[in-house]
Order: sequence, then structure tokens, then C-alpha cells
Amino acid sequence: MRRLEFTVGRLSSRVTAYINDDLSTFGGLHPRHGALIVIPGGGYNHVSAREADPVALRFLSRGVNTFTLHYPVGDDISREKPVDTLEALVDHLVHNADTYGIDPAMIALIGFSAGGHLAASYATLRDSRNISAMILGYPVITSGEKAHKGSFDMLCRNGEERELYSLEKRVKTSCAPTFIFHSADDATVPVENSLLFASALAGCAVPFELHVYPSARHGTSTGTAEVGIVNPVFATWVDEATRWLFGIWNYTE
Repeated sequence: MRRLEFTVGRLSSRVTAYINDDLSTFGGLHPRHGALIVIPGGGYNHVSAREADPVALRFLSRGVNTFTLHYPVGDDISREKPVDTLEALVDHLVHNADTYGIDPAMIALIGFSAGGHLAASYATLRDSRNISAMILGYPVITSGEKAHKGSFDMLCRNGEERELYSLEKRVKTSCAPTFIFHSADDATVPVENSLLFASALAGCAVPFELHVYPSARHGTSTGTAEVGIVNPVFATWVDEATRWLFGIWNYTE
């Protein structure tokens, strides 16, 4: 395994990459790996460490190369919208697929909370360009009645932007197949955010899978001891999402 860092976008936003080893020099195979862009949450105020390395390393262990994006937050959003930074990273991976040992047809996003909003922004507002799948964990979606107000206060400058970024209204047939998980009792980002997005996907005949778990704190991430929130039932999303993603990619560990 190799760990490396590089930057993308006008603000030189940091990306932390974990790359599976090339075993071909030892007589083994060196398949083109899938690439997963990890987008932690943080209410567009910070980038949560709990949803960065713990998530990236879980998927790395399944043979997926991972790229965690430390996108613009806080005052930096006025200088570059996070969706523009994400687009720069997607383009970078496509153009440098050989360098990272990835298949450019197998690039997916995984976003949590506000990071889920960022992933879904790319899938809806940028027509899922060059991504094949998306995983959303307890995502911020709507700026309406069930909004996570803090995220929209940080991201949006006016009512017009709040309307634009209410993503249940932006789903089109071009949206990538989507796996969504949430808890029914999420007290920070109501589960209606995921339900609204799933309903919009269904209305556009976009393939999706939705898991609503009975109970979990917002920000539970992998639900394991390493993130400080142990929830064995919620933690099953990792296996379920991996199964789903590998089905989309026709990919085997």
C-alpha cells in the first residue's frame, strides 16, 4: 500500500490517496482498481476526520484505491465552490488513471452528511460526469422544511443558491446509480433528506438502493471503535455498500 498526497482546484485543496500495491513485479496480477473518492462531512464548516481515513482504509482493504478530498469549507467557499473542487479531482483521476492504477470507468463517490450533499451536487448539477456510482451516508439533501440549516448557511450566499442546492429538485436521468444509508432517528440531518432523494431517483428511473437503520447517532461513520461510536447494526452498511458497488462495477475482490 502507498499513501500519497496531492492538491487539486484553484485553492490547492489537499487529497489523501491510498493506493494498492502493484504486485506484477513479483509475478502477481496488477488489475486496474476501482477508485473511490471519499468526501467526509462537517457541515461545510470543517472536514470530519471520523469519515476520512477510517472509511478510506476499509475500502482499500477490499482492493479499491481511495482518494479523500479535503474540500473548501468556511470562508474558503466564497473563493471556490466545493463542487468545483470535486470536479477538478474527478478530472485529475481520469487524466492520471495510469499513475494511480485505476480504471477510469470505475470512479465512484462516497459522501457523508454535508459531504453527501457535495457528492449529490456533483451527480445532479454536473450530470455525474465521469463517475459510475455514488454512495451517500446520512446526506444533507434538502434546503426545505427538513434542512440541516447550518450546512446551507455555510454553503449558500442567498435564497437563489439555497434553491439551486436543494438537490431533491435537481435529480435527472443522468444521475449515477446511488446507494443511500441513514438512520430513522437521526436528530441532526432528518431521514427525510434521504427519502426525498430516493423518491426523486425513483421518479427518474435511476437505479438506487436505500437502507434505513432503526437507530444511530449522526456521524456514526463506520460504526466501529476506531471512530468512537460502536453500532454493529449500522456498521453493516460497509459490507452492503461494497456488495452493491462491486455489482455496479462487475468487480471482484
